[in-house]
Amino acid sequence: MQGRRVWALAPDDNADLQYLRAEGCQVRRCGSIEGLDRKTILAGMQACDAVLLMSDAAANCRVAWLARDLDLPLDLVAVMGPARRGELTALLQVGVDWVMRQGDPPALLAAVLRALRLRRRDRAAGTAGPPHSIGPWSLEDQGWRLRHRDGASLRLTVSERAILVCLFEAPGHVASHAMLNQALLQGWRHAYGRRPHDPKPRGIISRLRWRGLRAGMEPPVESLRGYGYVWEV
Repeated sequence: MQGRRVWALAPDDNADLQYLRAEGCQVRRCGSIEGLDRKTILAGMQACDAVLLMSDAAANCRVAWLARDLDLPLDLVAVMGPARRGELTALLQVGVDWVMRQGDPPALLAAVLRALRLRRRDRAAGTAGPPHSIGPWSLEDQGWRLRHRDGASLRLTVSERAILVCLFEAPGHVASHAMLNQALLQGWRHAYGRRPHDPKPRGIISRLRWRGLRAGMEPPVESLRGYGYVWEV
């Protein structure tokens, strides 16, 4: 996140923006677009590479539409209030890349911004990898082996494979506790005649880190408090 330039439409300097600054982002905040013309809004966004929309639905959609109408190379992330299907649909229709809900942890926002940045970089370079590849990491042998670009590799257990496939395939490589629990159930459903040794994601990931270190690698699985886990990118 170091050096990432973010323009935020936010009524106040909230915990999310403070967290991003602590992570090394350069954050420029616009409290409101009321009274601002199109040129002024665009001037603020053009100096950045990501936009956070934290205002009301109308203002969020207006700014997103301006960015997409001029084809600005920006990652757009919106934060919406309590579940309202119409607001979510409107944000997606104007081209927002990711929609979060109020109350999601700041670490989740940072993870989403990192994932979007990596995706944009890979697309620009024409180096986007296969579905089970993130940066220098890849899942091989139908997901049964974790490999790092430097050559280190680790044969995975049923539970570890289920967790990592879920993380690698999840949007932004961020998976909730519910997603991981479901992935474990599915993984063991196909392991005929066997029972899970430790069906809880926390224990599985802790053991994966320990086994990875013994194999000469450090799997970058990080906890998002109160939400789930992310494969750092």
